[in-house]
This record gives sequence, C-alpha cells and structure tokens, in this order.
Amino acid sequence: MLRCDFCGADTDTVKRVAIDKGYDRLTVRHEKRYACRYCSEKKEKERQERLKAASTEGGKA
Repeated sequence: MLRCDFCGADTDTVKRVAIDKGYDRLTVRHEKRYACRYCSEKKEKERQERLKAASTEGGKA
C-alpha cells in the first residue's frame, strides 16, 4: 500500500507529474511528492485554471 503525500490517504497507485513552465528536474533539487488519483486530478485542475487565468491576463503569471 502506498500513501499520498498530499492528503495522506492509503492508495494502490500514486502519480508524480511535473510539467509546469520553468520546472527543471535535472539541475534543481525538488522534494519528490506523490499524489493519489484524487489529489493528482485536483492539482491538474488547479494548474489548468492558472494557465487559463494567465492567458486571459495577457500572459502575466
């Protein structure tokens, strides 16, 4: 059994996805955190909303 680093739930699977602009997985050390399906979907939705907001503000982040 695995544990989600975000909500602490026990789960059979976890995901680790990092695709945001400026993310450099090769030269910058990052804490590895794994998300259950629910938290992964929630984080992806939040990321999409940030991208949408940035695009409507003329590219400001």
